Amino acid sequence: MSERDWEPGYKAVLIREETKQRLQQLRKALPDRDLNQERRLATAAVEYCLTDAVARAGFLALVKDIVRLDLESG
Repeated sequence: MSERDWEPGYKAVLIREETKQRLQQLRKALPDRDLNQERRLATAAVEYCLTDAVARAGFLALVKDIVRLDLESG
């Protein structure tokens, strides 16, 4: 992001802060660690939900809860 694109208070966010913290806790608890592990864990979770029908159904059911959380905190 260049200086001219910067807006006060702007933060590029793909996942909720609470989820990011839990992902970091998981990463820190794993024996093998590297700089890209968090991205790989997140990618694996998304791929799992996209390729497994049962996981996808559970994932989509959670979306409603996430929308609710976003509305409550927004």
